[in-house]
Amino acid sequence: MRAADALVDILKTEGVKFVSTLPGDDILPIFDALHENGQVPLILTRHEQATVYMADGYARSTGEVGVAMVTKGPGRCNAFTAIVNAFTDCVPLVVIFGHSSRKQLAKGMLQEVPYLDVFQSMAKWTFSVPSAERIPEVFRRAFTLARSGRPGPVIIEVPQDISMAQAEIPPYYKTRRVRFGPDPDDVDKLIELLQQAKKPLIYVGRGALWSQATDALVQVAESYALPVMATLPAKGAMPEDHPLCLGLGGYPRAVYSTGQSRKFADEADLVIALGCSFRQHATSSWLPKPAHAKLVQVDIDAAELHKNYPADLVVMSDIQLFLRALLLQGKEKLANYRQGMAADVGAEIKELKSKWLDSWNPRLTSDEVPMNPYRACWDITHELDAKKTILLHDAGVTRAYVSHHYEALNPLGFIGFGGTSAMGWSTPAALGAKLGNPDKTVVNFTGDGSFGMTGMEIETAARNDIRTLTVILNNESLGASRETLHERFGGHEIGISLRGDYAGVARALGAFGERVHKPDELKPALRRALAHPGPAVLEVAVKPLEPRPWKS
Repeated sequence: MRAADALVDILKTEGVKFVSTLPGDDILPIFDALHENGQVPLILTRHEQATVYMADGYARSTGEVGVAMVTKGPGRCNAFTAIVNAFTDCVPLVVIFGHSSRKQLAKGMLQEVPYLDVFQSMAKWTFSVPSAERIPEVFRRAFTLARSGRPGPVIIEVPQDISMAQAEIPPYYKTRRVRFGPDPDDVDKLIELLQQAKKPLIYVGRGALWSQATDALVQVAESYALPVMATLPAKGAMPEDHPLCLGLGGYPRAVYSTGQSRKFADEADLVIALGCSFRQHATSSWLPKPAHAKLVQVDIDAAELHKNYPADLVVMSDIQLFLRALLLQGKEKLANYRQGMAADVGAEIKELKSKWLDSWNPRLTSDEVPMNPYRACWDITHELDAKKTILLHDAGVTRAYVSHHYEALNPLGFIGFGGTSAMGWSTPAALGAKLGNPDKTVVNFTGDGSFGMTGMEIETAARNDIRTLTVILNNESLGASRETLHERFGGHEIGISLRGDYAGVARALGAFGERVHKPDELKPALRRALAHPGPAVLEVAVKPLEPRPWKS
């Protein structure tokens, strides 16, 4: 059979829901195979960066491998930022690169550059398929690598003469994620530390979501009265309406920490970190580790252990399997541990949470015009059914405005990102999230600066009838840079001002578009946007300069 047809059969076998792409001559044989097969939709985007962001949004919102395909030359270059963004946030992707026929290589072919060499450090694996017969072998490894261990992007190059070749193709069988659990001795050591601790705390990162650990996490928290805080990318790993959930937090302290998380992190004498990388925002630029607290670090990637902070105990394991082992081995050894304390811990969290929200009320209910961005996000998110919503955010100040007070009630119901914090990610990522979760309301919050990067993907949504809601917080500037200019450079505003009628752009691209100026206009406009049968854009004029939480 033709190798391109075998490749499409592999995608179908792996359960791939769509392939996002933008064409070039070298990948057109695979386009043709997708057309002939008819069971794996091809989604044409407006830019290769958005092509990969779209697959990324699907992967983050489903936990499955996303697939994107890009052409050689500038196509690969355009995709670079999105692949790096996925790599730093551990997103499982298989990215198919087209290439010229091998007989034409090293002749100065148009767009012939050693791209795989460039991408090697930003992917789990890069490989060029050497023969049509090896396609099943290569893609079996690619899908297994992408989803197993620490997830990440894999790049497979398929030269045009390979994709067009006729060959005897070996059969293909669906791959699965490979997991491994902890050393039982390490779990026993943790149990000893728990028995000694007076104020233990669980701190979860994105690794807990990738391992689908929510049920086990809740069971451990309830069994041993352990409060839980989460990094921004892990928001929702513990349902935020649970009495033992502290919301956003970090260790020693995150820039996005809630008031209750800060208090518990300051007082903790044992911190159990699950799938956390201790990055800059999660540590407030690596504040010193408190001398009175012991740190246990559990991660599936050995490279993360003892990174940034020395741990008193490290455990290499899948997070879900680790939590299951803790419940099993602790069944007898922790039978009476913190028994009856869950209600008291929950009551303390509830009181602290109430006080913290009270301190924010002036901004969450402000009637000022232009609108306070915290008020805009508060009103919009409280009109949504969090159980049936997937919410995404973009880079910069928008991330802070929307994430701090929104209650994520489901794992993968809030899609946070930030290892690279590439502007423009959320609009195409929301399209992928909707395709992966057609029964959910998908809403992405972005700024006018970020929308300028990928806003043309609203046309992709309209053309493919992908019903998402994009909320643009328009402060007519690049807000994070404006904030820095005012803090460090005397308010010298240069190179940050923007203008535009983005609701009008949305209408011109075939979507619903409405601009809102006043707080009392917001909820009616939101209801109209949500009722629209296609993609919608709600543009909200907000204050030009409103401090982020840690600067308030």
